[in-house]
Amino acid sequence: MKSKSRGGSLPIQGSSVVRALDAIGDRWTLLILRDAFLGLRRFEQWQQHLRVARQLLADRLRLLAAQGIVRRAQYQAHPPRYDYRLTAMGRDLYALALMIRRWERRWGTGVDAMVGEVTLQHRSCGSKTEPQCVCAKCGEIVSADEISMEKGSSAGRGTYPEMRRRRRSSAISSKAARTGPFLHDAIDVLGDRWTYLVLIATFYGICRFTELSQTLGIATNILSDRLTRLIDAQILQHKTSGEHQDVHEYALTEKGADLFSVIITLMQWGERWFRGSHETRLIVRHRLCGGRLRARINCDHCGETLRSLDVEYRWPRPDIRRRKHELPIQTDANVEVANRRFGRKVGKKSKAVFA
Repeated sequence: MKSKSRGGSLPIQGSSVVRALDAIGDRWTLLILRDAFLGLRRFEQWQQHLRVARQLLADRLRLLAAQGIVRRAQYQAHPPRYDYRLTAMGRDLYALALMIRRWERRWGTGVDAMVGEVTLQHRSCGSKTEPQCVCAKCGEIVSADEISMEKGSSAGRGTYPEMRRRRRSSAISSKAARTGPFLHDAIDVLGDRWTYLVLIATFYGICRFTELSQTLGIATNILSDRLTRLIDAQILQHKTSGEHQDVHEYALTEKGADLFSVIITLMQWGERWFRGSHETRLIVRHRLCGGRLRARINCDHCGETLRSLDVEYRWPRPDIRRRKHELPIQTDANVEVANRRFGRKVGKKSKAVFA
């Protein structure tokens, strides 16, 4: 049974970030979006690559289309066949994908066992790039210890359509097959809406079990499970209260604090696309400049904002042979997916561009 939320503590439930999580806060949804950014568009391609049940895949694609994140488009008339393409709303998740990848490279494996380490190439400056989360106002790199959160009222922009709730896939401890070249550990950690909400509350400074349960309106058994997983993943740690030595609190580790760039990009995406007509929302301020934080993802080499059509992925081992269960990755996200034969060597300049 869920605890009753406290009235004025933290504007999470009913906010745009919860609505964003309802749309994408699921492990399979994140995996589908990951492959969509690599250029996959067709149902059979996702099923083959992710080895996911057809009904589950159809359900996730239907929900993504209902939310406006992908659109169903006909690519063949006889017989009629359709694919799923990222909309402007879906492409706007690019910053989130980059920040998840950045965290994965630092704290996860970041390397695919078959092809090795995948790198990002920024076409504008011609350099290998590592995305940086910076403040749009002052240009400084943003970190968790340089921000503060407060409540602010919002008039919003329309209303939010209710979504059908679905059974959530397990996060962190998920034993599903790992596929694809990146975002393995990050999706295992972040593919659960309650995990996101616990992390947001922790960044806000809510660090005791009772406070977390009351603020989030989360059942104590679910909260206990998520906290245990986050501790096992070394994202949270136990500490004793400064005032009461017998009271235990939960604190972010360095690994957990580094998730802030993921959290802020998700929050900003939710505010742009899921803001309700009447709600109280979280305002994040950057202490260095005193302004409201608007995160921007820049190239660490030239300082320009990274945009999907100007960045490509490169694999360091072009001589490998693809396994039969793997899906060929398209060489250009702006053209139709190429159906290359399995077992064929990957071209010398094999790459994939975010759609």
